[in-house]
Amino acid sequence: MEEKLYTAGIFANKAGVTIRTIRFYDKQGLLRPSAYSDSGYRLYTDSDFAKLQRILTLKYIGFSLADIKTAIDKSDAESNLKTSLQMQKEAMHNKIAHMKLVIDAIDKAEDMVNTSENLDWDKVIDIIRVINAEKSILEQYRNSSNLVKRINIHDKFSVNKTGWYKWLMSKFRLASNMKVLELGCGNGVMWQYYINEVPESCEIMLTDLSEGMLNDTRLNLKEYVDRFNFKLADAHNIPFKDESFDVVIADHMLFYCNDRRKVFEEVQRVLKKGGYFYCSTVGKGHMKDLEKLLYSFHKDLVMSEFDIASEFGLENGENQLSEFFQQVKRYDYEDNLLVTEAEPLVQYVYSTHGNVNEVLKDRREQFEEYVEEEMHKAGSIFITKKSGLFESRKL
Repeated sequence: MEEKLYTAGIFANKAGVTIRTIRFYDKQGLLRPSAYSDSGYRLYTDSDFAKLQRILTLKYIGFSLADIKTAIDKSDAESNLKTSLQMQKEAMHNKIAHMKLVIDAIDKAEDMVNTSENLDWDKVIDIIRVINAEKSILEQYRNSSNLVKRINIHDKFSVNKTGWYKWLMSKFRLASNMKVLELGCGNGVMWQYYINEVPESCEIMLTDLSEGMLNDTRLNLKEYVDRFNFKLADAHNIPFKDESFDVVIADHMLFYCNDRRKVFEEVQRVLKKGGYFYCSTVGKGHMKDLEKLLYSFHKDLVMSEFDIASEFGLENGENQLSEFFQQVKRYDYEDNLLVTEAEPLVQYVYSTHGNVNEVLKDRREQFEEYVEEEMHKAGSIFITKKSGLFESRKL
């Protein structure tokens, strides 16, 4: 049975948008017509309504046009309508939760204005920080493809051949019959490669704020699925009973948390007495050589909107943790990158949380050529890494 065809005018009218909007999305490559009439008029089908719905939802959430195109190209290739709607719903729930945080921050500032003669400007700063945190909501919509690009460059060009995840596993005090919780498990690659180093009697709960990320984790761990449990969870409100776990792990995620004190309180609550909390992070100067390379190409380029090491890094993490845990120890992972191929480095840069996709949206070829030229001068590009792990205990 042939699909029903609509002219652009009828399609726009049925969808409740202007025909100018339909033409604009066609011009931007977001919503191409499914066909053309003999006279050259755009024609659309019922399935195009789903595409338009996805565009408008992502636009409402806050995606740029470039990000919408990337999301649509990927979902068209990999997702059905049901999966697409589930991911959109998850992103909307995250946006609602974020709006509640903004309202709460504004309420606190308003109370301060109404009840105090002395203004506490930190309350106003909190509003700014919470509003800016919405960028992480956009990242949660995506699956782990960007994360994979960031991991790959470290796997391929790290000077320390031990490997980050193997080193982490060697630090975890995992023993038989332990209950283990990971917050922000990402794509689960650590467990995928090193599950055989974990006692089989361990019960492992993997959580993440993103359903898309959890789906990727399930896929990566399908051969060992009977050894894991999965749950959508926010580290600010861990959905488990008091003293449920022997070990809690947070790998490179605490610097993204809006309220780390709340996270630490929650971790302290779900840890058993004598239990361990492991959290990894980066230090000042981490990947700074790459940031210098970006700046030399374009002075407005940044890889991240904020300095993650100043939020929760190797230099200040111990002080933050010591308020909630005892016996805080720091372990440094000695490593650097020696990059000898341009394309993986370019992929890494485009996968980061900064403004690269916006500033260089039409200049990827030029940027790759620039990286190749810089690499040719010395035969490689050296990038400093500063990473490590904190081990804390609940006594």
